[in-house]
Amino acid sequence: MKNLSYIILDGNLTSDPEEKTIAGGKSLAQFTVAVNHSQNNPESKDKDDVSFFEVDAWEKLGENCVEYLKKGSKVTVMGNLKQNRWKTPEGETKSKVKVTASTVRFDSMRKREEKVA
Repeated sequence: MKNLSYIILDGNLTSDPEEKTIAGGKSLAQFTVAVNHSQNNPESKDKDDVSFFEVDAWEKLGENCVEYLKKGSKVTVMGNLKQNRWKTPEGETKSKVKVTASTVRFDSMRKREEKVA
């Protein structure tokens, strides 16, 4: 039986998406989504909390993200969680969880202005 690791995020980009081309010529857009949520703990001084999620969007989806999204854009991201693990040169095991987007809804879509060189 296959396990499920699906996530839906509704938030805002913390910076413009970064576009990369990896080995084999595949395009990738990477960005971080900030998600605000309220705490249910009445004793907490901070009523709101923010979580940050790193997102990978591949191929055409990523190209559209680079073209239409910018810092502050409101988005809804749907995708799978992926945990990457590696060892540091010192032998310490590290890991990071990222979202691999299957859908990105542009809730505040505007074409990014061309950058002047």
